[in-house]
Amino acid sequence: MSYRHFGRIGDIWKHIPLCEFLIIEQPANYIETNSAYPEYQLTASFEQQYGILHVEKNIQKSQLLQQSAYWRVLSSISEKKSGLSKYLGSPALALNILKGTAKNFVFFDIEQACLKEIAEYAKKLNIAQQVNCRNEDSINGLISMIENLTPHDFIHVDPYLIHEKNANGNSYFDAFVRAMRQGIMGMLWYGFNTFQERENLHNGFQKQTGIGSRTRLQGIELRSILLDESILDVNPGVLGCGILIGNLSNISQQYFKEIALEITNIYQNSTMFGKYPGQLIFDEFEIEI
Repeated sequence: MSYRHFGRIGDIWKHIPLCEFLIIEQPANYIETNSAYPEYQLTASFEQQYGILHVEKNIQKSQLLQQSAYWRVLSSISEKKSGLSKYLGSPALALNILKGTAKNFVFFDIEQACLKEIAEYAKKLNIAQQVNCRNEDSINGLISMIENLTPHDFIHVDPYLIHEKNANGNSYFDAFVRAMRQGIMGMLWYGFNTFQERENLHNGFQKQTGIGSRTRLQGIELRSILLDESILDVNPGVLGCGILIGNLSNISQQYFKEIALEITNIYQNSTMFGKYPGQLIFDEFEIEI
């Protein structure tokens, strides 16, 4: 299995808000650009101990997290009383949450093995006929779909490197901006491990800033207090990650802020790998495109 970041801190900041957005917005169609696998076996690695296992250990401290769609779905698949043994990727989370309401799901990935497992997972939920798995460049694939999508549809863009151009000269951020300008609901996740990487990301945002634009993207980033400390023996998966959302309801926007604060709160007294402070810092911003 090539994807090994499951259950790490980047997934926490990705999946908790995503699940709630889907519950609140109830999109007609769900499109995901970088799907990976639907289900994983937890290994209790140091990265997972700082990620999903830290959330599980501290879940009683947060009523908001206990009541979240994310936690309800994960708890429902628990195979043992002692705690979580499996983790669900975003395809499985979306399928579980929207299986009774969404018309169609589109999952992109360049690895055929991931898509095969998504199709099998959909069969278990009896919704295989609603799932379209596409083994292709997801930037091109998403751009080709945009004109046929509506404000009732939701795209989840999750590539890590959002400004890299493909062979056609387009990036994930370019595709996301096109969709947001058309009024489609969406969420984009990205990561960074240094302040320089973060600055480069924000410089890329500015290149798409529209003059007199009416489309606004709401952004929130969570980053480790160890960012740029050059501690080479610690790698939780990612030291900083952000989410941009567009065209979501006021309820989703408010939840976005509340859950970001809640996550930082349960990490206040945490440790990373049992030896370094694990606190997270919260940053909020807006982009006009």
